[in-house]
Amino acid sequence: MTDKFVDLSGLEALVQSQEEGIDVEILNERGQPLGLTIHIVGPDSERMQKAIRDIPAEFAKAAAERESLGEAPEDEGDARMIAILARATVSWAPNPKIGGHVIPFTEENVRNLYKKFLIIKEQIEAKAVRRVSFTRS
Repeated sequence: MTDKFVDLSGLEALVQSQEEGIDVEILNERGQPLGLTIHIVGPDSERMQKAIRDIPAEFAKAAAERESLGEAPEDEGDARMIAILARATVSWAPNPKIGGHVIPFTEENVRNLYKKFLIIKEQIEAKAVRRVSFTRS
């Protein structure tokens, strides 16, 4: 036996960081801050992993119901990603305003925001799916 070992403390810290999550400052099309910060958890967090497991079943159930009702399916790939990202979103601050209406934080409102504003969804997705986003400096 040798005294060699591999220290996995860094990976343990990464998992903890993903559970705690990060703040993502949302930028406009010019790369300037909009004043909206969205808090998300990482890809290895329990919350994200649960969403990855649960969302496909929810979509399958909805598809079965749609089929029996004869409804036309939508592009489910993007809708699934939006649903997963919405579950991985913990909070936002301050509450955004659209057309003079304040939008409080709820999972449904997060889904609607990501669906309506792809620029926001893409920024969240870029951070949420990359472990490196959760690496502490």
